[in-house]
Amino acid sequence: MKALSQLIIREVKIFKGNSVAWAIFIGAPILYALLVGAVYQQSTVSDLPVSVVDLDNSALSHQIIDALNDNPYVEVAMVRQGETHILEDLKTNAVAVVKIPKGFEGDVHQKRHPEVQVEINGANILTANYSNLGIRSVLATLNAGIEIKGLNKKGIPVETAYQQFEAFQIGSTRFYNANSNYLTFMWPGVMGTILQQVFLLVMALTFALEFETGRFHEMTQISKNPLLLLLAKSLPYWLMGFLLWGGIQWVFFPMVRLPMVHSQVALLALTAVFMWALTNMGALVSWLLPNQLKATEVLMVIATPSFIMSGFTWPLSEMPKAIQHIAECIPLTHFLSAFRKVLFLQGTYSDIQPELFKLGITAIITGIITLILIQVKVRKTAKA
Repeated sequence: MKALSQLIIREVKIFKGNSVAWAIFIGAPILYALLVGAVYQQSTVSDLPVSVVDLDNSALSHQIIDALNDNPYVEVAMVRQGETHILEDLKTNAVAVVKIPKGFEGDVHQKRHPEVQVEINGANILTANYSNLGIRSVLATLNAGIEIKGLNKKGIPVETAYQQFEAFQIGSTRFYNANSNYLTFMWPGVMGTILQQVFLLVMALTFALEFETGRFHEMTQISKNPLLLLLAKSLPYWLMGFLLWGGIQWVFFPMVRLPMVHSQVALLALTAVFMWALTNMGALVSWLLPNQLKATEVLMVIATPSFIMSGFTWPLSEMPKAIQHIAECIPLTHFLSAFRKVLFLQGTYSDIQPELFKLGITAIITGIITLILIQVKVRKTAKA
C-alpha cells in the first residue's frame, strides 16, 4: 500500500507539472459544457424565414400567408409577385419558398385542385425538416378547412362534413424529449465524446512520457508489481475524472435544463466503468507507442470518428457490418447507448447491464494485455 501511495503521489506531481495536460483534462469538459449549452440554448428552431411567391394576390392567398406567420416553425420574411427570385431566395434569405399559382382562389372554388408548390433548401437537414413540417401543417389545415366549408355550403352540417372529410383520426404522443429539444438531444452525446477524448489524450502521455524521459526505472525502484504500476498510472485520472463528471452531473445538468436522471446510481456506475475502460485503453496504447506524439495521434484517430460511429445520431443498425464491429470496440458507443437509457428512458442499473458488461470486457482485456507488457518490461529492466 505504501508503494502504491508513493507511485500515485509521483504521478500526481508529474501531472501537475504538465500545464497543458492539466488544462485539457480539467478545463476542456467544463468549457465544452458551457459552450454547447450556449450554442443550443434556444433548444428548438422557430421563425425560420420563408419566402412566398404570391401569383394570385387573393383573399385566400393572403390567408395562407397569415397562417404561415402564425406557425411557430416558420415566418414569412418576404412576399414576391414573380418567380424570378426563387433560387436566389433559397440561396440567401429563405429556407423554403411557397409558390401560390395564379388563379388559385378561383380554381379552389371550381374544384380544379390547384397545386401549391413548396421549394425547400435541403442543404441543412434540420431547418429543411422543420420548415417543411411547419408549411405542410399549415397547408393541410387550410385544405381541410376549405373542404369542410365547401361541404357545409352544400347543406351538410359542419360536424357531418368533418366526419366525411376525416375517415379516421390520428393520435400521436411523443415520449422522451417530447418537445424535440435539440439541447437535450445533443448535450449528452457531445459531453460523452469530449470526456473520452480528454481521457485518451491524457492517458496517451502516461507510460510514453516515462519511456521518452528514461524514467521508467524510477517506478520499478518503488515497486515491480505490474498491477501497482498500472494502478498508479490510471487511478489518479480515474478519480479526478469521476469527480469532474460528478460536478458536471450535479451542476451543469440543471444549468442546461436536462431532464432529471431517474437513477443517479446507474449513471455514476456507468461513468465509472466507462472511465475504467478509457484509462486501460489509453494506458495500453501509451505502452505500445512509447512516444507521446505518436500515442496521442493514434488515440485521437480512435476518438475523433467515434461520435459518428457511436449510433447516437445515425442508427448503428443502418451502418455497414464492418463499421458496426469497429464501433463495438469503442467505449463511447456503449456509454452513449446506456446514457440515453438512463437520461431519457428512466433506465435503472438493470437496464444498462449489457452496456456495462461490454465496457467491463473492454477494460479487462486491455488491462490484462497492459499488465502482461508491464511484467515483461519489468523483467527486462531487472535483468539489465
